[in-house]
Amino acid sequence: MSTMNLALLGADTALGTALLDVISDSPLRLPMLFPLTPGDEPGMVEFRGDDYPELEVADFDWSQAPVLVNCLPDAREAMDAAASAGLIVIDLTGSQAPGGKLARGQVLSLPDPFSQQLASVVAPLAELGQLLSVSATGMLSVSTEGQAGVDVLSGQTRALFAQTEHETAVYPKRIAYNLLGGFGEPDEAGNTPEEKAALTLLRRLVPEDCPVDVTCVRTPHFFGHGASVSLHFAAPVALDAVAEALKSAERVFLLQVPGTAGMAASQDAVGADKVWVSRLRASADGRSVTLWSVADNTRLPALAVLQLLTLIAARQGA
Repeated sequence: MSTMNLALLGADTALGTALLDVISDSPLRLPMLFPLTPGDEPGMVEFRGDDYPELEVADFDWSQAPVLVNCLPDAREAMDAAASAGLIVIDLTGSQAPGGKLARGQVLSLPDPFSQQLASVVAPLAELGQLLSVSATGMLSVSTEGQAGVDVLSGQTRALFAQTEHETAVYPKRIAYNLLGGFGEPDEAGNTPEEKAALTLLRRLVPEDCPVDVTCVRTPHFFGHGASVSLHFAAPVALDAVAEALKSAERVFLLQVPGTAGMAASQDAVGADKVWVSRLRASADGRSVTLWSVADNTRLPALAVLQLLTLIAARQGA
């Protein structure tokens, strides 16, 4: 049985809760769990039926755990302090550029959940033939911004029904009953940070000369990401081959049900371990394939971190 002590920054966030949930359902044992918080009003975190008090990260003794997992954006200072103390640091927020090593004194930053979702469906299909282009439009939930996004959508919705003033914190414009055609400051090419992150990851999966386009829309729902993805091939690709490639992919569930029941919704994927794919269809010439995918934007990165923690624990026990 794999065991390890773990420090978790932001255990009370949606990402932190999802991580503790997947660990609870796994064989990984945590003799000591240290929930950390940057605030001065620590609370309690529940894990496997026990309550753990949050500890202030500024006062934490890093020697008590070999690994820190970060679930808070803008926590670079704490991550650097942990790495300097010799910990393995894993950042699953997607707020840092992906990269780093799974080693002591290093910070490993995972791709953001939306990038992982796109990669899960594009990677297996990129093996079917020469790709000429890939385009994706993401419908991202407000939990991308953590509890702050959830609170703003909830508050604005109540305010609209009560016909009272609403705050526009977090988002530049109202998010309740609205669509925002991007979030974050665009770069010189017009791509927002989350679009740029997805583009960077997808370009690693396709030929160098294959154009890739990603648009991210912030939508007024709480959890789960949706994405329409289109791939254009140099030669016709059989739709059956596309379906088989998706069914064989480790992180994909292909929903093949006739009628409207076969249209996956973000709610279907919340709490699920895979990216759901539905509405698989091809152009008349067979060279273009379009699909609709949905995924739990907190559970995907949590599952990736669980795999890394299990690997670290196995190395420690070797």
